[in-house]
Amino acid sequence: MRHDAVAIGTFDGVHVGHQSLLAAAQRSARAAGGRAIAYAFDVPPRAQTGQEDARLLLDPAMKRVILGGWVDRIVEASFPAVRDVSAESFVRDVLRRDLQARSVVVGASFRFGKDRSGDVATLVDLALDVDIDVVIVPPVLRDGVAVSSTRIRDLLLAGSVPEAASLLGRAPALRGAVVSGDAVGRTLGFPTANLALDPRVLLPLHGVYVAAAFVGGRRYPAMCYVGRRPTLAGTAVRCEVHLLESPTAELRGLVLETHVYRLLRPDRAFASLAQLQAQMEDDRRAALAASDACLEAMDPLPFGG
Repeated sequence: MRHDAVAIGTFDGVHVGHQSLLAAAQRSARAAGGRAIAYAFDVPPRAQTGQEDARLLLDPAMKRVILGGWVDRIVEASFPAVRDVSAESFVRDVLRRDLQARSVVVGASFRFGKDRSGDVATLVDLALDVDIDVVIVPPVLRDGVAVSSTRIRDLLLAGSVPEAASLLGRAPALRGAVVSGDAVGRTLGFPTANLALDPRVLLPLHGVYVAAAFVGGRRYPAMCYVGRRPTLAGTAVRCEVHLLESPTAELRGLVLETHVYRLLRPDRAFASLAQLQAQMEDDRRAALAASDACLEAMDPLPFGG
């Protein structure tokens, strides 16, 4: 019989708090000669009940890749499928029968079962009946406050990227296929890669950011713009990436992963394209000056493969 350890959560962002759970599952599994498993909800359960922002910190493909670096197996869970399952049935049928768990790793605030009726004390009692050990991992604190996906979302929406990165354990990342734009940036001397992002993914405060783009395994210093292009009377939110060094490959059609490091300036309208162009020149100089320091403070490698 396997002695697998199951960590339960949404793992949206796979932030440092999630990493603490996953590391505990690794230790438990290795000690028993089993596998570490992430039982990962596709969308935060509280978001599906309207109690939390439903936007994701990672698109599903990147989330799977990052989780795969921590566990031996990922079981993708759907909240609607277990919404009406009792606490007893969840432990007996899902954890013991389906996952064959011998240990379960959860956070101290874990709730489960229909109407969130079960807590960690309930889990310990029910798990004892089916020979499952329970590992309860305390929250990871930053500045005395627990790390959470909600806290990270709030920081990103405020443009506080370094602070969000410290809770994620890496730079925030945006990943999408490069699609055709209207070439306005090219006419201004700033050709951009327009990213088609998963619409469920949270975007940071609208503005211009120091960033890095990964193409063919190579990192390029970059600027990333998120916004509606108010100077052009735009309405749709765009994510545009300008590489500060010329890429060696044609970008259109590729999937580009962009790591966002620091806000250069919030988005705003300019009186003319000439003023916008002058500001973009200033942005480019500032991004180049900050690029190496941002890389040293954050991460050098792509996450999404």
